[in-house]
Amino acid sequence: MPESSSRIETTHIDEVGRTATSSLQWLLENRNLKGKASHPITHNNKLTLFICGQEGFADIAGEIAKAKKSIDLCCWGFDPGMELVRGNSATWPRGETFGDLLIDATTRRHLRVRLLIWHDRVGSPIARTMPGYSHGTSPWKTGGQRFDDISAKASLAMLQEAVRKKLVLSSAFRGDIVRPEDIPMLAREEYCHSWYAAALHGLLGRLEIRLRHGDSAAISKSIATEIDQPRGLTKGEIEKLGMQYLGTHHQKPVLIDFDYEEGAKAVGYVMGLNSVTDYWDTTAHLLDDTRREQGGVNERRECLQAMAADCGFATLKPYQDYACRIDGGRALIALYNNFVKAWDRAIDDRTRSASTDCVSRELSCGNPPARLLDKAEPSDSTVQIVLTQPEEQDKTIKETYFRAVTQASLAAGYLYVENQYFQYEQWAQHLLAERKKVVAAWKAGSVKAGKSLEDMPVMHVFIVIPVPERAQMVPRTHDTLAALGQHAGMTGQNTMIDDYNKRPKTRRVRAGFGISAEAEVQLPDVVRHANGIHKPGAMTLESEFGLKVSVAMLNVSAFDNDRWRYREIYIHSKLMLVDDVFMTLGSANLNQRSMAVDSEINIATIDHRVARDLRKRVWRMHSGGLVDGGGGTKAEIVAAFESWGNLMKANRTKKLAKQGGAKLKKMIGFLLPLEDNRSSTIRLG
Repeated sequence: MPESSSRIETTHIDEVGRTATSSLQWLLENRNLKGKASHPITHNNKLTLFICGQEGFADIAGEIAKAKKSIDLCCWGFDPGMELVRGNSATWPRGETFGDLLIDATTRRHLRVRLLIWHDRVGSPIARTMPGYSHGTSPWKTGGQRFDDISAKASLAMLQEAVRKKLVLSSAFRGDIVRPEDIPMLAREEYCHSWYAAALHGLLGRLEIRLRHGDSAAISKSIATEIDQPRGLTKGEIEKLGMQYLGTHHQKPVLIDFDYEEGAKAVGYVMGLNSVTDYWDTTAHLLDDTRREQGGVNERRECLQAMAADCGFATLKPYQDYACRIDGGRALIALYNNFVKAWDRAIDDRTRSASTDCVSRELSCGNPPARLLDKAEPSDSTVQIVLTQPEEQDKTIKETYFRAVTQASLAAGYLYVENQYFQYEQWAQHLLAERKKVVAAWKAGSVKAGKSLEDMPVMHVFIVIPVPERAQMVPRTHDTLAALGQHAGMTGQNTMIDDYNKRPKTRRVRAGFGISAEAEVQLPDVVRHANGIHKPGAMTLESEFGLKVSVAMLNVSAFDNDRWRYREIYIHSKLMLVDDVFMTLGSANLNQRSMAVDSEINIATIDHRVARDLRKRVWRMHSGGLVDGGGGTKAEIVAAFESWGNLMKANRTKKLAKQGGAKLKKMIGFLLPLEDNRSSTIRLG
């Protein structure tokens, strides 16, 4: 990774004391040059962190309800029927829907609402990102709602009346019998369909929707600069095809009242949470929570993913994710600029014509709302908004992840990564290379300083990831972990690789005229690549790289249906914390897709209070309150790492115990060693 992101500075040395004071550059300083800052570093931002959908979506709903002038939403997917705040009812709607919130804002309060959504004619129906538009588009034979009366309650009442009069036939049912328990979800389907039909025809006040899709030419150019190219069809793989032609817009920032009263009430959000109902959960991560959506096909897929026969849950699995709220501050200008540039580029997939309304001219970027320029207060946070944007060949998220590792390697404290896709081998190799430099420098100067290798500070790396979503994602996950010597939990892939390596290296083939010859057996590319990875053991990892690494997944345990049951908590997070001085979170995963293909947006901050407080909250949650790292001193991190590992092992013992009550079977917190017994010779990044 080129060092183009750092700024060269001069540090003066005290000639008498022979000391100097300097600071590490965690952010991308060269993206903030005076007069030509492409990614400004701003200091007057107030940050609030939310864990999981219950916290994050509730705050967004509250701000939408209070909004006075404008709401800008940038989404990977949008579900009009999802409830941002949910009561304890088991049936839809459990609260006011997202669609109704926007209808109220735009038709009753006359706000301008702009909704920018990724849509691909192939990808969106597969991912089911737009209920009522990408799927569920013809649920009725009665015509649906009137456009002047669209609401969740109206849909429910209409279906109840239609069923009572036996007027409705749904494609999901045979005959004219609709069970009472089916009415809420059928009403939800109708509501989403009517909502999109009205919104896309401009019938919901000042609400406007634009759809955008991946730019394959820009994506190809972005991928071309990657060291490890995605594999193509010539090698029997589908990875390159999926990246180039199914690139998504994965950003999900929200911006409210940006220029109302000169930005005095402006609020923005950068997050990993998608505006789709599947992503709502609480920090309790209950085994089966009626406030989460019903499971159905997704629940069966969950069992396949985890290779478990223990199905039968009523709702979708628990989800872990984050949102960061920004009040006031110059960082909101970056959110605005990101939105309007994408809005102006958006192509309506229904007409395939470029929009002619250049809304970015409505507010000059050189003349932002005055209140966003207020002087920073001591409690404010320094922030940089970073992107992956193939259309602009912007890879500042990748630069941020690599730069953070470079600086973390010097400090030798802790590095915490919680990410949905841990599949970027290049990043893992970068971590090792940077630590190797530090170890070499220590060895070179330790004798003169009266120190030994045993005195060298060890960097503790905490990795928390889910079981890969699909079997084809196992190879990339395996290889990234293998680079750090942490592939033991990928038992299926390890066994498959060993089996291939044990097979004869040659085989007899017929060469014609009754003659046979020895031919070399070609190993699958996935196996050859894995064989070439240097996989350091624990002792090598510590002696050569000064590293200790832990890899965990999350499960919740509870007594259910007369037995103890365990269920994966799906980690949708995109979070990195370093030494209580650096944090980044947002939409970007640690894989090539997020670093070079999909549009992404992250927030990075060097506010130690934000990083420390989030670290303590997250670690306490995962460990059942047993581990939080205290004040983050080296001794406390060493103790936390050891306790973290011991808890993972103890929880695994509890999960595997054949019988016993709560004392023997109930896990403490959620931590378990990562384990996956699937394998694949096909990569899917």
